[in-house]
Amino acid sequence: MNCRSKSLLIAAILGLGLFTACKPSVPSQYIQPDEMEDLLYDYYVGQGMGNVKIDNDVDYQRRMIYEAVLKKHHVTQAEFDSSLVYYYTRADRFAKIYENVQKRLSDEALALGTSSSEVERFTSKSLSGDTTEIWEGRRHTMLLPKPPYHIYQFSQKADSAFRQGDSFLMTVNSTFLIQSGSRNATAYLAVIYENDSVVSQYTNISSSGSATLRIPNCNLKAKEIRGFFYMAQRQATDNQNDVCLLFLDQIQLVRFHQKQNEVSTPSVHVQEPDTIKSKSDSTQRPVRKLGERPQPEPDRKLKPITR
Repeated sequence: MNCRSKSLLIAAILGLGLFTACKPSVPSQYIQPDEMEDLLYDYYVGQGMGNVKIDNDVDYQRRMIYEAVLKKHHVTQAEFDSSLVYYYTRADRFAKIYENVQKRLSDEALALGTSSSEVERFTSKSLSGDTTEIWEGRRHTMLLPKPPYHIYQFSQKADSAFRQGDSFLMTVNSTFLIQSGSRNATAYLAVIYENDSVVSQYTNISSSGSATLRIPNCNLKAKEIRGFFYMAQRQATDNQNDVCLLFLDQIQLVRFHQKQNEVSTPSVHVQEPDTIKSKSDSTQRPVRKLGERPQPEPDRKLKPITR
């Protein structure tokens, strides 16, 4: 190897070393990204288990599961809180960690056949017609009250299976991870029909649990479905650096076909008033409505009095 080649090799090694040295690292006093990913994954799964109501105190269940997750990872609450604050102020890193968590959750759900089992539970809610899960977006997402991580928008076109009279049901499970301050988020769903008319519904999310949005059936055919999940920015009274995260999971959108039942209307013959005749004579009498007091008829035999 000549001197020129050696110089190029040394320069490349030095450049790679400088690039690696310049890559930002997480200070040792905080939970490292891989460990935080595992912890958040277990936290997410655990909170989902806490949503299953075993007794009357769901908050107590969630608290016990939360403490069990920290104990599993040998992390104190103070260490977890300080690490959350560190990542919270670096939202791009937190978003990357959550992307990995989301992928793991999605892969596990598919491996367990969750999609099929989740749809089955909606069948009992369909009063008539077919029921189909049509959601095309993420099953999980995380919101922070900081742009651009404060909103998740979705849009999907209708396919040939959509019909007139379809109704729609969206459900989402929410889990707040918050230190202090207000909890304020919004879920919005809109259906655009062929004549460009829009039917929409929204709901506020202010606590952990399940939220539902329902668009009733319409005699028009839907051509597009849009919506968003939005987390409002912190209020002036809140500490802007306090952790405020919203995890959304089990996002589903179900379409219900209405049965086209043909209802026959019985034929009723209504006798016209001008055919109602008196039995004593052929003079038409006034027709009295149901419940109306009878009106006295003039005495046709009475003659005017002459003086």
